[in-house]
Amino acid sequence: MDKASEDLVKKFHEVASKGYIKGVGRSWGNIGLTFEDAIGKLPDCKFEPDYEDIEIKCSSRFSRYPMYLFTVAFDSNENEVIRLAEKYGYYDKDFPDKKVLFRKIMNYIIENNEYNFMFDVDRNEEKIYLCVFDQNGELLERKAYINFYSLKKHLYTKLKKIAYIKASVKKSEDEKMFRYYSIFLYTLKSFDTFLELIERNILDIQIISRISKSGEDIGRYRNKNVEFSIKKEKIPLLFDCYYQYDYDKRY
Repeated sequence: MDKASEDLVKKFHEVASKGYIKGVGRSWGNIGLTFEDAIGKLPDCKFEPDYEDIEIKCSSRFSRYPMYLFTVAFDSNENEVIRLAEKYGYYDKDFPDKKVLFRKIMNYIIENNEYNFMFDVDRNEEKIYLCVFDQNGELLERKAYINFYSLKKHLYTKLKKIAYIKASVKKSEDEKMFRYYSIFLYTLKSFDTFLELIERNILDIQIISRISKSGEDIGRYRNKNVEFSIKKEKIPLLFDCYYQYDYDKRY
């Protein structure tokens, strides 16, 4: 292992040896913030890895949610998701004059869907095109796209190396407590592997366009992006593991 990996592993063992520690805040989703606080990392929103060149991903023991990878905007038009929402979305219940869109991108037609969304990986043009089909499989458009460059930038900036850390969770009075018990260190296989997983429908991909329900941006579109995630059991298809330790299994 390199020095950054060795240092992070050492910090993980220091945190894990403490058993249950008090969570930062009261949300069940603060597992990552609590671990980063425990190793002395301040919260930030930088487009950089969390620890040196390693991105930290944390999860509870029984979480069924996929591992979030990144979100990216379409390169074809900065308002592409809004256009797609207005054309293929549905009316928001609180703002009935506006349409929203939350749709999973699959690589096959679902007959009861009014619209089906798929990504066509075009290696000649170095773009992934969003294809919209009706429920009968008729192509309605192949217009919106993301450049390979944009995808590579996200992958190689944030996800060349990741630390996947799991914790047990319990509630103590009004506090959330976390016990960090396992760590896996991974390296990204390749960009070609990422593209292949898109084609094989392995990645969880969502088009998201919502309306803000509060604050200064109330009534405006937000989260206007394409979100990439991967199921926990599929992580080894995208990443190679180079270190692991589980206190509950002692390896």
